[in-house]
Amino acid sequence: MSNDADPKAGDLIDGRYRLEKEIGRGGHGLVFSAFDTQTNMVIALKILNQNVSEDPQYTVRLWREAQSLAALWGTSVVRVYGFGTDQNGFVYMAMELLEGETLAKHLTGLEMFGDRMSAFSVLETLDPVARALHTAHSKGIIHRDIKPANIIVVYPEHGGGTRLMDFGLAKVQDSMQLTQAGMVAGSPSYIAPELWRAKPFDHRIDVYSFAAVAFRAFAGRPPFEGASMVDILMAATLGERPKLSTIRPELPPEIDEWVKKALAIEPDDRYPYISTMWNELIRIVMSSHGPSAARARAVFSLPTQ
Repeated sequence: MSNDADPKAGDLIDGRYRLEKEIGRGGHGLVFSAFDTQTNMVIALKILNQNVSEDPQYTVRLWREAQSLAALWGTSVVRVYGFGTDQNGFVYMAMELLEGETLAKHLTGLEMFGDRMSAFSVLETLDPVARALHTAHSKGIIHRDIKPANIIVVYPEHGGGTRLMDFGLAKVQDSMQLTQAGMVAGSPSYIAPELWRAKPFDHRIDVYSFAAVAFRAFAGRPPFEGASMVDILMAATLGERPKLSTIRPELPPEIDEWVKKALAIEPDDRYPYISTMWNELIRIVMSSHGPSAARARAVFSLPTQ
């Protein structure tokens, strides 16, 4: 394998990981399914592009992602098995191979036919992510790029459940800042207003982004849309908060107050923690009517006051 060539099926990375097939490609690297010859497991191997590997920023970013994922072992984040540099200079991360589809793909499939997830399905699907983010925040880890494309719904025949992926933009408390001045990290429809405004931020940007994902699952569209990024920016930072009660009439009117607070422009007006925001949403669904409310009451429990 030469330094100027992309890795390919059949290559042996770091004398251990036999690449099987490419399963993903992005601006900064490739993802392969690979056979770990030491554990006899099929895993996913994320490999930085050769030109990116020589940029310390991206190497640190992948290392930070590996650290973040390792620190969250036991939650619903994708599991990381190893991190290193191949003898040919490829920087890689070995992680759990997931068989499923992104929440983005799942939602798009429903929305194409005018359908949406039931309220109970939203809670069931996103609850593991809420718990993982709660743990991450307690460890000083902010995800910074929560969006449907970074949430994997695992196929039932492969164990089911939900996984949170891509901590590549994660900010670890007291660590160096990787984003250059003037750059906004994240995905437009889910970015918190303080990031658009280049203001200081904390874990509450994840509260906002996760609430925006929940809104999308309920409504069949993101909370703020526009023909351009500027339109989305203006709506998110200045516009009125959208209403869910007209789209989901089975939910009580207080769902609109939840949206207003969860997607508040100012962080101090927002729910202070993922757990408080999420528990309030569960309570609202439990207090509604219909099959989802009954299932939520049977499955979920809320902390006592």
